[in-house]
Amino acid sequence: MEYRTMVLSALLDKYEKSAHFFGTAMKNRRIVFKISRETMPDYFSGEQPLLKTAFHQSAEELQAAGLVKLVWLRGEKGNLLKEIVLNLEELSRAYSLAGRTPRLEQLQGLRTLIVQAAEKIKTEWIREFLSHCARQIAEQRVVPPLLPPETSDTELLLKAFSGLDHKGDKEVPERVFSLRYLGGSKLLTGRVRGSLVAAARKYLFDDAETAAEDVLAELGIVRTSDEMLLAGPITLKLKGLTADLSALVFGAVADTQKLKETEVVGLATDQIILVENKTNFHELARRGHAERVLLLYLGGFPGPGKRLFLQVLHDFCVRNRPGAKFFHWGDIDMGGLRIHLLLKEKAVPGLIPLFMDSETLLKYREAGESLTPSYRSGLEKMKKDPAYAGFRDLIELMLALNIRLEQEALLAGEDLQLFSG
Repeated sequence: MEYRTMVLSALLDKYEKSAHFFGTAMKNRRIVFKISRETMPDYFSGEQPLLKTAFHQSAEELQAAGLVKLVWLRGEKGNLLKEIVLNLEELSRAYSLAGRTPRLEQLQGLRTLIVQAAEKIKTEWIREFLSHCARQIAEQRVVPPLLPPETSDTELLLKAFSGLDHKGDKEVPERVFSLRYLGGSKLLTGRVRGSLVAAARKYLFDDAETAAEDVLAELGIVRTSDEMLLAGPITLKLKGLTADLSALVFGAVADTQKLKETEVVGLATDQIILVENKTNFHELARRGHAERVLLLYLGGFPGPGKRLFLQVLHDFCVRNRPGAKFFHWGDIDMGGLRIHLLLKEKAVPGLIPLFMDSETLLKYREAGESLTPSYRSGLEKMKKDPAYAGFRDLIELMLALNIRLEQEALLAGEDLQLFSG
């Protein structure tokens, strides 16, 4: 065993966790490697005296080189070591002999990578995240918790940020994105994917509860081709072909990439319902509502492709059916409220919440799910946000009852009534 490297590595590990490293030491506390049965069991076994001799020799060589100071047990000099103390004046040489890159140098290199990446990125929330990470490294001398612990993974994460900035609002399948921007179809996984989602949750969504798939969808990274379900009296035109969907009473599937090329040419209803959950969409269609209402299944947070189609549909209604109303039926929870706000701000001005009110929550309260402390904290923050002023009474009731409600609960009975006509 190379005892010199082992001892120096143990001492440097302690140094990198000490107040000396972080620049907060109030007094000259020593960095010590204590010799004990826990740290050096063979040293005290007596069964291999040559190991003890070899350890002493290595320790004395380190002391002769001025890297450490040896402290012997009283009356046992040359026989039993008590501890080995690191010489903080010779850290550079200690790192060199241990074959390690100084931690501060590693952090400075990481910070340089982040600063250089940020200079090339225009997306505001990404720049904000990277700037925060750079400051945290400089001021606290730590790898920011939202970054992967390994520099190689952080390099991939920076490539992912660059890819997001480059592709803009385009939707790209996850493996295609990974291959195109990271250099391999399976590289956007594990810590890299987790860090990307965590950063977006905090700096784009400001909501730790948002599901990873919804975060990626908002970023325009989809697992497979993203789809929208439609059912109702609508006529679409694509590449010169016209399709009247009114006869498809149970709905049709449209790829969001193709929806970008799709034109709305007819609509025989003034009522459009955007449905968050697939079960509810199919149940409304099964009960015959699609004969007089246009139903659109969103599937959680609608990505840029779905939002673009909703904008096209809304513009068609403004021009051709000015009396049309858009409703959104989502869960009575933070996700449902966030989706509603996103749709209203970025796709459908004047969007009306459907079955997302205090009356519905009270009626189906027995089917509600209890709130965790962290979830309550998120609701309290949402309640104070002016953007959710229209839902303030509902949020207060959720907190008072300590529940949230998924929209499937309303399907339990047969008494669900939509508006008429």
